[in-house]
Amino acid sequence: MNLKEELIGIAGAEAVTDDPGALASYTVKHSLRPAVPPNVAVSVRSMEQAQRVIQFANEKKVPVKPSSSGVHFRETGPNLGGILLDLSGMKRITKIDNRNRKVTVEPGVTWAELTEELRKEQMRTIMPLLPYGDSSVLVSCLERDPSLIPMFEYGELILSMQIIWPTGELFRTGSAATVDYGKEGNFAEGCYPYGPGPIDAMRLMQGAQGTMGTALWANIKTERLPTVNKSYFIGFENSEDVVEAMYAIQRKRIGHECFAVNSVDLASILAKDTAGDFGRLERRLPPWSLLMILSGAKYFPEDKIAYEKEALLEARNHVFPFAEILDVIPGYGSTRSLPGLLRNPWPADRTYWKERGKGACQDLFFITTLERAPVFVDAVSRTAAEEGYDPREIGMYIQPIEFGAGAHVEFNLFYDPGNREEIETVERVYTASIGVALSLEAHFTRPYGRLVSDLVYEKAGSYAMLAKKTKEILDPNHVMNPGTLCF
Repeated sequence: MNLKEELIGIAGAEAVTDDPGALASYTVKHSLRPAVPPNVAVSVRSMEQAQRVIQFANEKKVPVKPSSSGVHFRETGPNLGGILLDLSGMKRITKIDNRNRKVTVEPGVTWAELTEELRKEQMRTIMPLLPYGDSSVLVSCLERDPSLIPMFEYGELILSMQIIWPTGELFRTGSAATVDYGKEGNFAEGCYPYGPGPIDAMRLMQGAQGTMGTALWANIKTERLPTVNKSYFIGFENSEDVVEAMYAIQRKRIGHECFAVNSVDLASILAKDTAGDFGRLERRLPPWSLLMILSGAKYFPEDKIAYEKEALLEARNHVFPFAEILDVIPGYGSTRSLPGLLRNPWPADRTYWKERGKGACQDLFFITTLERAPVFVDAVSRTAAEEGYDPREIGMYIQPIEFGAGAHVEFNLFYDPGNREEIETVERVYTASIGVALSLEAHFTRPYGRLVSDLVYEKAGSYAMLAKKTKEILDPNHVMNPGTLCF
């Protein structure tokens, strides 16, 4: 019996395919280096089916790669053929718990689906910057995509989850691992992220790109939708000034969404079309823009916003008096649309904002201290110019983390996926910029793809050795997404 036939015995004929066209759809679509397609894909609808597929792969020593959505970014697709475990059909939102402010989702639940369901309950979860609507919420949380709200409590959204280890064993993290989890009246269920025992197993899954195990469901933090919002735009001529402004604002502990983008990224987000409106808007915008939303929830929302606005004006007067705090965006219009824009995934009927200009984008991102973000802006711009890429065409995004204690710094290198010369140029810029960023002590918490992971793990030898030892314990037959990290 061949691989396909054995998988049909587990999930049924309609769930298994080895058609080349269907398999190609699972490879990376948004990467300089597309991945190798799997030999066979199996779509599962339940925990039991997923567990049986992984147990089968472990017994037969066949590589298996979990996949949770039809959108694959950053070279996280299958690498060595084998079985593609398609979890995108596991779409249950099993519980929205308003009291404990959490929601339980399966891996196939997308940002578009979850946002819609939570809105019915006047709730929301905290998003990264304009995610693809069809991308998996659970994967985004596991990969720690940075929150637009730089508060401590939103740094990590997963509270607890259920995992299948590569051997096929089931495991629960956090208070979901307690014996009375799920019983009626247990109002704290699934809320404590660490749970019993000294080992935090959730950390083994975060940023591991499906190499340590497969998440079946997770409890994710939610918040009540603000009832009142006030949005602001502040323009700056350089990254140094916008960083100083963010520091001043974060010290005040005010606002919800707060981040900075350069004119290229903001025009990509706001332009009505890329043919003419993008250029017009990009020319009207300042080099850097700080976008901020003050929000008030259920109790005394107007009072809260009034206090925070006063604190914002005080920060401006002391630190960046040369900048205006506006409720309009030059060339675009009122900032009143920002909450609706930033608290929803990118609309399905519009070309994704990172693909609007040239069709594809390679992201370079890492963590650093907020004050050092301008150092990286200058370094990557110089590197791009040296490699023949116009730095004025690079999108840039700075997201403060934990009230400015750190920052997610991201560079978006746009290119035409049908132009071999542009692909080669971006690959040179990307590779050279990784080396420059590492020399400046950038912290790559998500080293996607061989281009970056080889360099990162070479510098972190002891960490790589520990990761390999952990992988050996959890995955003795080396079947779970092999070749993705340093394994």
